[in-house]
Amino acid sequence: MGDTLIEVRNLTFRYPDGTAALRDVNFLLHRGETVAVFGANGSGKTTFLSHLVGLLEGEGSVDVCGMRVSARTLAEVRQRAGMLFQNSDDQIFMPTIEEDVAFGPLNMGLDSEAVRARVDRALSQVGLNGERNRPPHRLSAGERRRAALAGVLAVEPEILLLDEPATFLDPPARRALVRTLRSLPQAKILVTHEVGFADALATRAVFFEEGRIVAEGGVREIADRFDWH
Repeated sequence: MGDTLIEVRNLTFRYPDGTAALRDVNFLLHRGETVAVFGANGSGKTTFLSHLVGLLEGEGSVDVCGMRVSARTLAEVRQRAGMLFQNSDDQIFMPTIEEDVAFGPLNMGLDSEAVRARVDRALSQVGLNGERNRPPHRLSAGERRRAALAGVLAVEPEILLLDEPATFLDPPARRALVRTLRSLPQAKILVTHEVGFADALATRAVFFEEGRIVAEGGVREIADRFDWH
């Protein structure tokens, strides 16, 4: 595997109604990279992310950390690649932040001491250690996004998949999220419409159009080529 964390080959997917969502997609993610994914709504970006953690299954192949994504490997793949959904409310469901962040490690069968250590570390990473007993519905949008991210980080993935993480965040919350994501060592795939947000984090960008990756290069280069501002 070397430094290749994700390898996608000839990935094609049609929805049950026949709509072609992905067409012959090839993609590599290397250790230490953050790759921004640009494209219009409906171009295949979220469908692409969903294949990386086995939420959808198309034709072609998807390998994550050397494992072919399949029903047999799903549990391990989802520990290696953690996905932050666009809507934090789809991801936070326990009565307190601490309980929510502990959910993943508990499901891994870790003992209480190990779970506590992971919760403490994840909450520290996102700057919410002092908020652990608060109910999620009492948090701001930015805090909820960081709480959801803590739940992903507690599983200690090698890869972060981020689907429009800056959506609904005001400028201070967006800046705080950029600082948090910059501090994290994981390789990242960042789906976003925001060029400035991508430019602050990503080492390269790809552009989706009608289910295909039609270009890749530097963030500003791709944004300028497709007038993506």
